[in-house]
Amino acid sequence: MEKTGLKHTDLDDAALVEMALGGNNAQAAYFTIYARYHASVCAHISKFVSSQEEIEDICMESFEKAFSQLASFKIGSKFSTWIFTIARNTAFDHRSKDKVRGKNMEMTPIDAASENVNVPDNTMSPEEEIIESQDHENFLSCIEGLPSLYKEVAKMCFIENLGYKEIADKTELPINTVKTRISRAKSLIIRMMTEMDE
Repeated sequence: MEKTGLKHTDLDDAALVEMALGGNNAQAAYFTIYARYHASVCAHISKFVSSQEEIEDICMESFEKAFSQLASFKIGSKFSTWIFTIARNTAFDHRSKDKVRGKNMEMTPIDAASENVNVPDNTMSPEEEIIESQDHENFLSCIEGLPSLYKEVAKMCFIENLGYKEIADKTELPINTVKTRISRAKSLIIRMMTEMDE
């Protein structure tokens, strides 16, 4: 197979960060960064959290934080160290929240800080924008290819544009379960799209 030009996957981390911040091909840059580090970030989080669903949930939240704070990354630093630090802190936040929920349901400063970086139902995260920017037919086929556990909520979220609460009401699932399943669905869809591009 002949190369017709430099692929985004051939670029180093610093070049991808600059591309993402520059606005030109930003979505492709986000997509490549996510695909490059998803597995290693999950592995890093697994040192602190044992539940596979929670690992995926924390991974997605870590990327949301990283992409929203990308301008604070110092070019020349090691990107893996930066994203792993965010992932570790996010994992610790989740563990702290679990302990607090065991005592009472009041919001703590840690909860409040975490809530500020969560993406509202009606706002697309960088990952969702990546999904939306891909070929729509491929996108739909990826949703159809999801395990049934995630397919239903993915259709409601990405095709019907329902919010977490609406999906929870329709499926009679706890809202945290809905969030986790949508998070896993995003991860699986992006992984499938990555394989399509290769």
